[in-house]
Amino acid sequence: QGRFGDWLKWRATREAATRAGLAPLVRALEEGADIPDAARAFEQAYMAWWLRPAMDADPCLRGFAHWEHDALIARFRALDDALAQLAAPEVMRRLGNDLPARDAVPRNSELGGLRHQLGLQRPTRAIRSLIADMPGSFARLAPCVLMSPLSVAQYLPAGQAQFDLVIFDEASQISTWDAIGAIARGRQAIIVGDPKQLPPTNFFGRTDEGTEDGAELAEFEKDMPSILDEVAAAGIPTLRLNWHYRSRDEALIAFSNHFYYDGGLVTFPSADATRDAVRLHRVAGVYQRGKGATNPVEARAIVDFIRRRLTGWLRLPEGDRPTLGVITFNSQQQGLILDLLDAARKADPRLEWFFADERDEPVIVKNVENIQGDERDVMLFSITFGPDPAGRLTMNFGAMNKDGGERRLNVAVTRARSELHVFASIGADQIDTMRTRARGVADLRAFLDFADRGAVALAARDSGSLGPVESPFEEAVRDALAARGWQVHSQIGVSGFRIDLGVRHPDHAGVWLAGVECDGARYHSSATARDRDRIRQAVLEGLGWSILRIWSTDWFRTPAATLQRIDDRLQALLTDDRARRAEAAEVIADEPDLPEEAPLPEEVPAPPEGADLPDGAEVRPDPDRFFDDDYTPELRRLMQQVVDAHGPLPEASLARRISQLHGWQRTGARIQTRITALQDRFDHTVEDGVRFLWTKGRAGDPVAFRGMDDRPLRDISRFEIAEVIDRHADRIGTAEDPALELARLMGIARLSRDARDYLSACLDWRQASRT
Repeated sequence: QGRFGDWLKWRATREAATRAGLAPLVRALEEGADIPDAARAFEQAYMAWWLRPAMDADPCLRGFAHWEHDALIARFRALDDALAQLAAPEVMRRLGNDLPARDAVPRNSELGGLRHQLGLQRPTRAIRSLIADMPGSFARLAPCVLMSPLSVAQYLPAGQAQFDLVIFDEASQISTWDAIGAIARGRQAIIVGDPKQLPPTNFFGRTDEGTEDGAELAEFEKDMPSILDEVAAAGIPTLRLNWHYRSRDEALIAFSNHFYYDGGLVTFPSADATRDAVRLHRVAGVYQRGKGATNPVEARAIVDFIRRRLTGWLRLPEGDRPTLGVITFNSQQQGLILDLLDAARKADPRLEWFFADERDEPVIVKNVENIQGDERDVMLFSITFGPDPAGRLTMNFGAMNKDGGERRLNVAVTRARSELHVFASIGADQIDTMRTRARGVADLRAFLDFADRGAVALAARDSGSLGPVESPFEEAVRDALAARGWQVHSQIGVSGFRIDLGVRHPDHAGVWLAGVECDGARYHSSATARDRDRIRQAVLEGLGWSILRIWSTDWFRTPAATLQRIDDRLQALLTDDRARRAEAAEVIADEPDLPEEAPLPEEVPAPPEGADLPDGAEVRPDPDRFFDDDYTPELRRLMQQVVDAHGPLPEASLARRISQLHGWQRTGARIQTRITALQDRFDHTVEDGVRFLWTKGRAGDPVAFRGMDDRPLRDISRFEIAEVIDRHADRIGTAEDPALELARLMGIARLSRDARDYLSACLDWRQASRT
């Protein structure tokens, strides 16, 4: 009975399956074929059978071609960028069209009164009074103004010039009473700030603990620390901005994201993880409590680090030089570092380039109370506090012990774009959180641990991948690329934003060759086309990623061809990267790291007077007499001293040095002509078309190599380079790359193609001169 019932069910199921087109599966089952997972095989076959007609039924899917869609995205990006570029001039054009010509306004009109005041050598009207007399014109003339709350109260009359919108930035640092006046001058307000960062500084400000007669205010009557706190407490609608763009390495924001933002910040992974973005430098410093409140050893370590970094960056083109800043925990340490930096700048005037006011981002040294809003590529953080001269370490860390001390730490550790170097005289294990309840101190301990040990100090942080693939599509792509020999990882990143697949560079550990994005749930989760197809990719490319995209439609239709296309792109990227590394700039000697607890000089020495001349120089350069005939004997002696000290050297180098000795930054044609006319007393050699000047009677003599000394390589005579070749002949002769080995021996930091050509020519010349 039971068997007959099962047979009837089978017959009914068989008929239904046959009518549905599953006759092959029915026959296989009836013939006893071994199908270990018939249900899964059926599901896969059914989906494959269903997918093609379903795609053909949709015009968008049926006509999809990846090259057309990629071209459409590229056009959208170009138009979106053009729109952004044109917006500002278009706004200016419209505003200008709405204003009359300057000479077309009557004298007794609002704009006429303004024109009259502008024409006076000493205006007679205060700005506030002038604006008060322009109730109709001011908004047309200045529809958007950038002012501090204090300036608003000082210059804009109350009840006039009401703006459609008032926006506060860094609102956590604006007190409520300072903000009210600006809010009253607008119809709407947007308050932008970070409640996890610094509140307003209140050294001499008011408090709201009580009334004038001494009665304590009710809790609801007390002012909040800032207008940001005030509006948040009032229940005004809030939007959270989660995308974090500053840090070029996720490690720079990982600590704050974990401790202060509950992991909610969306950060972007870096394509190169070979360098530690956050690094701890331990020094044997002593904190001078009391009036000094400084750590001199720590300060000197920081200044020494700055000097070496800036000196190394001078070799880079000006546009490629990084920016640098220093943060201290108090103003006394800030002042000490500034004094030491002043001495270092006097000792090496070349460093002035980094401090010049015309730089967009000159070197800054600030304390934690006034650093908010600033950022630099490389930041140095002086912890300052440490053991006293007797070796005792108290748990008093200044503002870190106060309420909100953790806010100061949050600001300090999030100012760097590329690198954060922490200089400390104590370790995390020396901070005893049992002796203080301050959250700021506990967080400082955790941060020092993070700077020392890295990602393992944060329990929620992963080493680069947050887990398995998110879809079978991504899994299939990953497995197919791995079968081609690529090392592929899934879900690259440590926050809410992750790259679907990352392909490791086969030659360089820690470097990603490319990211592969699939159009899965993460791609479609973006709310707008700009986020999805422009901003995300632009940010990733700015961090060094090459992004390849695989469209699911292509993969489902032609997986083999799609895989080959991506494999070809990866091979091309690898070939280009290898060529770029070999030809453009081969790094052969990184700058030396600061040894931990290294002995540091007690002070930065000042440059000796007349350091540009040899010892015993008697000639005093006189720029006022430079072109006078009676100055010729002094100029000849000056040139002789330079050639004796620095020869052989090119003619242009001599002219440059003579110009600098006279205080001139440039060598013009007249100066060059004057110096060239007096070179008859020197011998010379011609090397690669460059005329090198020698002391009389010494041309061609052996010359000791004097080091690079920031000289351009082609300013160094091959006779001087020959001394290095001869001294290290065995080492160079057995090197796989003789030119590269010679560069190492000379201390060249980067070997460009031109430098390689010049050193190879010197090697060939020296070999020929021996035979």
